[in-house]
Amino acid sequence: MIIAYHAIFTTYGTWLPNDPRGSFSKDVYTRQLKELGNVKYGRQNPQPSKNVLLKFLVQSQSNLARPPFFLNDKTRPLVASGFGNVVRRFNIIVPACAIMNDHVHIIIMRSKYKIEYLVNQLKGSATKEMKLKNTPWTRGCWKVFINDTDTLKAAIRYINANPANSGLLLQTWDFVTIPNCKKV
Repeated sequence: MIIAYHAIFTTYGTWLPNDPRGSFSKDVYTRQLKELGNVKYGRQNPQPSKNVLLKFLVQSQSNLARPPFFLNDKTRPLVASGFGNVVRRFNIIVPACAIMNDHVHIIIMRSKYKIEYLVNQLKGSATKEMKLKNTPWTRGCWKVFINDTDTLKAAIRYINANPANSGLLLQTWDFVTIPNCKKV
């Protein structure tokens, strides 16, 4: 039985289907982006060097409809505020959340709402908090179904370590609540 969802979603133009880091996309939808390479399905191992990734990102920018959107220390608290609004409005439990420069990791405990619906609510609320006219998010999300407390605890540790592993400051958000895993 599913007890929680680990959802990952990206900002526009920062993690493309044929990204050398890999993606969980199945197709590249524009001719211009297809010219940069085929889909690299799944997390690539080994990961590409920073030079390879930077070259890909620079080449891809001219093929995007608009500039890529990156989150930073100024926008991260706004995104968190938007997420907090959704958590409170829907009375959901979020045991972990990492707002990275180009993507978000969030765990949401199972509720009466579909995870796709909640992710769309999170994106919309964060966009509103940032006072943006156009969404900075890509469509959809990648989701991992969490079926047991050991997996839940491992996912929480992974998400909590993500910012520091990327050179970002520790993230503590007021909407994050650690559930009692004995009751899960």
